[in-house]
Amino acid sequence: MVVFLDGSTAITLVDSIEFDSLKYIDRDSGDTLRIAKKEAYFVYNDFGRMFYYSPSSYMRMEFLEEYGGFVRLVNGDTIYYNQILFDKKMIRPLVALYQEGDNLPFIKIPFQDIHFVRADGSVLRKSVRNGFYTSVGSFTLATLFQIYSEYNKSGLFSRAAWIGVKKILPGFTPLKETGTQYHSLTFVTPVATIAWMVFDIIFDRRTHYFRPLEREKKYPRSMYKFSIRVIINRQIEKIQQRRKEKQAEKEAEDAKKQKALY
Repeated sequence: MVVFLDGSTAITLVDSIEFDSLKYIDRDSGDTLRIAKKEAYFVYNDFGRMFYYSPSSYMRMEFLEEYGGFVRLVNGDTIYYNQILFDKKMIRPLVALYQEGDNLPFIKIPFQDIHFVRADGSVLRKSVRNGFYTSVGSFTLATLFQIYSEYNKSGLFSRAAWIGVKKILPGFTPLKETGTQYHSLTFVTPVATIAWMVFDIIFDRRTHYFRPLEREKKYPRSMYKFSIRVIINRQIEKIQQRRKEKQAEKEAEDAKKQKALY
């Protein structure tokens, strides 16, 4: 079963999973298809075997491990937990649910039995962090732009840096007055935080879907998770893969030449 990021599925016979692509035979049409691996959420069969986890699925599991919440199984059962841990194995992966105050310290359920996991209200800590990083990042970029503009005018980097930083500092000594952008920073930070909280609640970003219930029924939203770190690491892996392929081609060519000599 190939599960795509939007929750749609394809029943297939997997031919191969390569570095950057997934090749399979579709059971419904009989066609042999090749798709980019980044289009798939994960691949599994009904015998508990996982064939592929996408970076988005890994990041969502890591995200959920930070918070409490509840799990909704494909059979409709609901299990509440205080902490969740995914073992991320390829053969019969399990999920441990820890419950405080329960007679049993934890229970284990198969990963493939989970329809979705919803984090509790503590997930809003993530929204607070996002709001803080958004405001600080935007003012940092604005400050760097001001420093660059001042440096082009005066040609003195130390003077330009001091003028740029002074605009966002409060009225500490040796400053005689509050920086012109200080009040903007103290206003934008809570506004950005509230905006992130409202956004996360409206779009229900605390709910993360895994196994679909029906083939025709898609997730309420895509499970793709953007990450600059993942994109950069992927590009590095592609460069390394190309080098390995070129090295293998060179070694094969050298082996042919050596064989021709004999």
